[in-house]
Amino acid sequence: MPGYSPSLVLFVEIVAVFVSALSGALTARRTAGYGVVGMCCLAFAAGLGGSLTRDLLLQKGTPVALTRVDYLATVLVAVPLALAFGRWIETWGERVIGVLDAIGLGWFAVAGTLRALNFELEPAGAAVLGMVTAVGGGVLRDLLMGRVPTVFRPGELYALAALAGIAVLLVVLSVGAPPFLAVSLAIAAGCASRLWSMGQRGRAEALELKLKGRPA
Repeated sequence: MPGYSPSLVLFVEIVAVFVSALSGALTARRTAGYGVVGMCCLAFAAGLGGSLTRDLLLQKGTPVALTRVDYLATVLVAVPLALAFGRWIETWGERVIGVLDAIGLGWFAVAGTLRALNFELEPAGAAVLGMVTAVGGGVLRDLLMGRVPTVFRPGELYALAALAGIAVLLVVLSVGAPPFLAVSLAIAAGCASRLWSMGQRGRAEALELKLKGRPA
């Protein structure tokens, strides 16, 4: 597959970094014992962990997150926003963090795959690195918090949701569609798959609580 516009890849990844960093900062804000430093650490882990891991695996020079100031600046913008508007966002409940995480997953899956394709990897290899990019930040965030990463939990469409978006991207690109259309459809597929999984899990948990509440 041919290379794709660096500006398109950069735009997709910057959006992913911002949304994921905001998710990480809000997660820290909701957790007792986390101050501003903790928020910064979790924002950095969630926002840049996946792209750093991908670039280390690519072995194509210094990871892009460390050579471009806009990546770090995007994380630093997310933290004060979480501080300023966190209480208002939290009125929507824990679910808003999950929605942000799902959006970041879909955008990162596409960004990672496109960057790998630009280094002339085969589609299969690009798909693997796309998944690494998508789940890496969430895994690092969860490990720092001492909890089982979401991608390892049963009943979660996390890596598979990323793969759904990647598959759409590769198929649509392979038929000669414009990159912008392929990227849009792929992001929508990845985000929708993850959100659907969250909805299914929520309904299952609600049903379980309802059954437990019934008299014996």
